[in-house]
Amino acid sequence: MRVDFGAQGALGPGKVRLLELISQHGSITAAGKAMRMSYRRAWLLVDGLNQAFKAPLVETQHGGPGGGGAALSPLGEAVIRHYRAMEEATAIAAATHLTALTDALADRSE
Repeated sequence: MRVDFGAQGALGPGKVRLLELISQHGSITAAGKAMRMSYRRAWLLVDGLNQAFKAPLVETQHGGPGGGGAALSPLGEAVIRHYRAMEEATAIAAATHLTALTDALADRSE
């Protein structure tokens, strides 16, 4: 599922997964690697998300003695919760229609 916000961009499964991985790994670099994308690509996606919302979804810390890192803000965590809830509600609402469409497909197993 993809939510299009017009000029503010879009939110879909890839960006949500990136946010989840940032939360899990505490790092944009590690999250990007887990998704097989460059740090630059991951950072651009995060920057786009941070710009799209009223407050940043990902907060970063620069390197130093304790090292750098990234964490989700409370809004970032809320965005993931809302997206996953919408995904679940959509799957439930569409199940009957998806079954009807699948049942209407031609049998190509021959």
